[in-house]
Amino acid sequence: MHNNLFVNKLVIFTENGEVAYNENFHRGVNIIRGDNSSGKSTISHFIFYALGGSFNEWVKEARKCSVVYIEIELNGATVTLKRELNFNEKGEANKSQSIEFFWDTYDIAKLNTEGWQKFNYNKTTDKKSFSDVLFENLNIPVVKGDNNITVHQILRLIYIDQDSPTNSLFLYEHFDTTLTRETVSDLLLGVYSQDLYDRQQDLESSRKEFEALKSEINVIKKFIPKKEDLIPAHIKSRISNKEIDIVNVERKIYSYKEENKRVTFTKKSQLEFETLNQETIKQRSTVKNITNQIRNYELENEDTNFFIKALENNLIAIKNSIKTRDFLGKYSLENCPECLKPISVDAREDICSLCKTEIDNTQGITEARKIEQEIYFQIQESIKINNKKEKELIDLKAKLEFEKGKLHQMQLRVNQSLNDVRSFRDEKIDTLYEEKGFQEGELLQLRTLLENAEIYQIKKSRYDELESIIEILIEKIRLLKNQQENLKSSINKSIEKIGVYLLNNDLKRQKDFFEAKEFHIDYRNNLAFIADKNAKYSASSSFYLKNSARFAIFLASLSNDKMRFPRFILCDNMEDKGIELARVHNFQRILISYLKAYDPQSYQLIYTTSFIPDELNNTNYCVGDFYTEQNPSLKNV
Repeated sequence: MHNNLFVNKLVIFTENGEVAYNENFHRGVNIIRGDNSSGKSTISHFIFYALGGSFNEWVKEARKCSVVYIEIELNGATVTLKRELNFNEKGEANKSQSIEFFWDTYDIAKLNTEGWQKFNYNKTTDKKSFSDVLFENLNIPVVKGDNNITVHQILRLIYIDQDSPTNSLFLYEHFDTTLTRETVSDLLLGVYSQDLYDRQQDLESSRKEFEALKSEINVIKKFIPKKEDLIPAHIKSRISNKEIDIVNVERKIYSYKEENKRVTFTKKSQLEFETLNQETIKQRSTVKNITNQIRNYELENEDTNFFIKALENNLIAIKNSIKTRDFLGKYSLENCPECLKPISVDAREDICSLCKTEIDNTQGITEARKIEQEIYFQIQESIKINNKKEKELIDLKAKLEFEKGKLHQMQLRVNQSLNDVRSFRDEKIDTLYEEKGFQEGELLQLRTLLENAEIYQIKKSRYDELESIIEILIEKIRLLKNQQENLKSSINKSIEKIGVYLLNNDLKRQKDFFEAKEFHIDYRNNLAFIADKNAKYSASSSFYLKNSARFAIFLASLSNDKMRFPRFILCDNMEDKGIELARVHNFQRILISYLKAYDPQSYQLIYTTSFIPDELNNTNYCVGDFYTEQNPSLKNV
């Protein structure tokens, strides 16, 4: 799995179009440093906002900015995001502002007005949200159903802000639920199972359908108490016998009428027949035209479905090509294909071992991601067209049935006009007609009974099928939950082990910390604790405990491929709540020392601080200047 999110560049423009901030970031550790009130936190707010976070506590300098660009890499694909800032009279921005995507670097994106794709905060029936696009490219499942998980919710466990209370593990929100926090943690820890979620949804819908069918079946049995009247084969046999009886009566009527018939065919009846016959021919043509139109629509729908299937196959092929490129890109030639001598390997991974030129491993993936989005749009448009055709097809079929009925009535009138005879009928013929009418009434009742019996059998069959499906789903859900709990337990143990390490290596300020043997994170209840959930510490120690928990999750992801955490963490201010300088320096040194065991190309840490250790200041770890009141982070504001 090993998801990766990297910030390559952040550019902010003022409302006058001037550059307020323009800095490149690198993989590994990035330190934004400076004095208090010099704008360090503002930069972290802009990164959070540009990545899709909902933020509205902007300082006055930030409210003079109009747009932010951020160039990022999502699992090897380079994309530039553009998010505008539109402030109202109260100085509040739209927290649900849309994001525009350009699948290439910022330098190329800035030169192009076309090629940008706009995605809104909320998805619609025919378009993804920007969260969906980011999740898909970070291999984070898009949670379906009522619990709407956005990229903002994910960032609440990736971004450590200053304003949240120290006892709040997640970035604090007024309207928050245990379900949201649990789902976010399950997603980032890698234990969220879309299969489990889908099966739980299937179980819920199956149970609803099962209960509805149970009620419908009981209603049918109440109105049809005889068991044999619920068996279609039994009723069909009765219908067949009744039809034979009616045919026998019709034969008797025909026989009597032939004996007594005296035909008088007038000129008026002949003209009436010709008129009706012409109308019937015209109506038959109408039915034929509608039938041909329906056939054409069905053929068009088949073509569109075939086209959609081809696009979906292309989409799968694109995803597979990205995975293949990512896998095969790790291997290189060991011998020269010309002379077969061993090839000397360059220390830099971005240098071709054969021709020694610089290579861009992300370009192919970026183009593939761009094509992937374009194919997705084509699929949505095709589905929209097909749905429209389907609705028109339903209307045409309904119209066909109506016109067929009209044709049938016309034909009956033609037949009646053709056989317009006046005969002398005796009492016997009248009696036979009455008998025929009575039997036709009984036949109609039998057909209604047959329809209800067939409906009953269909519902009963589905009822039995659902009963079996529900049993199977319950068992599969039980097994999946067990697997999920086992995986969650394993990952939490690795996180808690690192948490203990960070606490034990704190300065000797809090006895519970340097003597800690256990460490726990309760995502549902939004807190981290050692042994006692209700233990109280000083504000600075509570701050240290919270930061230890958040960094423990990040550090655990570096060695656990099953976690979906994107190996990226953004921390606004290493010092807060009166924590002393020596303790801040110590924590930074612990982190830097711990991270030396990992390839800096595999993760990114961005943090702000006013207390940077001397050995870290003005090194490659740092991004931008040391900001002061005279030299703030935002310029031209």
